[in-house]
This record gives sequence, structure tokens and C-alpha cells, in this order.
Amino acid sequence: MRPRHVSFLVHLAFVFFPLISSIALAQNANGSILGRVRVVPGTDLPRPVLVTIDAHGAIVSSTYTDADGQFWVNGLLGNVYHVNINDDDYLPFTESVSIDPAVSPVHTLNVYLNPKPAAKTSSTSVHGANPHMTNSGEYTKQVPKAARKEYDKGVAADQEGKTEEAIKHYESAIAAAPDFYAAQNNLGTDYMAMTNFQGAQKQFEKVVKLNPSDASAYFNLGNVYLLTKRYVDAKEWVERGLSRQPDSAFGHFVQGAVLTHIGELQQAEIALRRSLELDPIMAKAHLALVNLYLQQQRNEEAVAELKIFVKSFPEDPATAHAKELLLKLGASPDVNR
Repeated sequence: MRPRHVSFLVHLAFVFFPLISSIALAQNANGSILGRVRVVPGTDLPRPVLVTIDAHGAIVSSTYTDADGQFWVNGLLGNVYHVNINDDDYLPFTESVSIDPAVSPVHTLNVYLNPKPAAKTSSTSVHGANPHMTNSGEYTKQVPKAARKEYDKGVAADQEGKTEEAIKHYESAIAAAPDFYAAQNNLGTDYMAMTNFQGAQKQFEKVVKLNPSDASAYFNLGNVYLLTKRYVDAKEWVERGLSRQPDSAFGHFVQGAVLTHIGELQQAEIALRRSLELDPIMAKAHLALVNLYLQQQRNEEAVAELKIFVKSFPEDPATAHAKELLLKLGASPDVNR
């Protein structure tokens, strides 16, 4: 007997996580990355470079190397992270780092940058993590200390869950430095958390103009359009982001949700599966697949996906709801049986 169709959809509008710069994933995380950056074949860096750390397609931290080329990032949960360096003088660098605080809380990384063969132009614009950054001196000129101080206060407030306080600090940072795109990105993210989608869209649009090579801004805009049900625009922005970062698990996740809404279910399933291939702990991708399968009355596959979710993410807030749905579908919520 074929299981009956259960009319239930996980409310994805509030499970999408925007891409935010320099925010620790959890207060009780204790993993760290200690790195040393040199220039091939092993010479010292002539100046600091910006290092960004991302997970799930979202930037979780950014920092500059010190005078010795070293950088230190802490407060990382067990996860797979990508260490990225994008600088005008060197070829792009990225490397995956697996953090398991219980086994080894500190991961050491040696980075060797290859200088770009092409001659430098006279432009002061830099493609990469910050288009207005050529060196530490230039950065000091373009991002005043007052702006950086407010930005750091905003990051600290976000880490403590004080969103409204963080917003005030980011707004102050932007008032002092109108082109401070990292502050604009975080402000847009916090606006989304407060369901101020119009304000979030405005900030992310500014980020795209200031840093058009950064895929994160495109995914953020796609997310805004998705949550405000402007699916055609959402699809366009996500595709533009994926053209810049085709291996973004978050990008494929948002793409799958958008395609589900516009009825391109086969392509949506492919996108969501790709998201899980790139990041097996993308929990919400499982729920998005459940939604898709239920729309197609593929209940057996929905049950299988729910069981994977419940077993893999027992502490997730949506797990209790997932167990209830398993019961409604005639399946046991006890995945260990």
C-alpha cells in the first residue's frame, strides 16, 4: 500500500543563514588555525595579506598576517574550513582544513604564495576579499581607526547574540567609512535576522558594487530575493554567484530552494544533492529535499531523508519537528532501531 501524502512543508524562510564576515560559529568552539604565509620558494612576505576563512560558503573570519607572515584564527567548531588568500600581487590560494577540536584543537598550516607573472597596473583597486586594499598603509587610510573599532564592536556583539547592538556599531562604522564593505555585509546580514529585507538588500547591493568578484554578496542577494518571494531575481543572483564560486555548498543550497519554488524540481534536486556533496553537514539541505519529495508525493524518499537528518543532527532545533513528521508518514522516529 502506497503511503498517503502528507501536506507538510518545512518553513525554509527562516532556516537560510546569510553569509557574515568575522563571526564565530559558537561561543563554546575551541578549534584554531595557526598559519605562516611565505612567498615561493620560501621568502618572507614583504607586507601583510588578508586571510579569510569560510565554511558552508560563508565567511566566518578574516584577519591579516603579522610582520612575520603569521596569522591566528580561533573559536572554530569542528568542521571543514577553506583558507583563502586573494591579493593583487599573488595567484589566488585556497586550501581545505579539517578542524576536530576533540582530537587536535590547533591545526598548523604553511602557505606558499606564487607571485603573479603579469605586471601590476597603476590602479589602487585590488580584486579579492577587499577591493580597496593594496597594503596595510593604504588600508589605514581608507578604513579609519574609528570605523574599524566600531566594526570590531559589531562583531563582538554578534558573537554574543546582541543583534540590535551590532547593527548600531556597523552603522557607525559605515558612517565613518562609506565604502567599508565588510561592515555593510554584516549589517545586511543582521538586517535579515530582523526581517528588514529592504535594508538588507540595499547593503548587499553596495557590497556587490564594491567587491564584484566576491560570490558571497551574490548569494546574499539571492537569499533576500528568495525570502521575499521574488524567485526569478533570486535565481539570477544565485547563478551569478555560482559562476564565481561553483563549489559553494551554500550557493547550491539556495539555488535548490529557489528552483523548488519555481517548479523546476528535477534541477532543484540536483542542486540540493550537490550542496550535500560539497558539505555533508549542510543540515537544512536535507529538509529542503524533504519538502521537494513531499511535493512530488515521494514519501518513501522523504522518510529516508528525514531519518538521515534526525540521526545526523540530533541537537538541531528542527529535529523534534522532523520526528513528528516521521510519525505522520507512518515511520518510526527512532532511527537507531
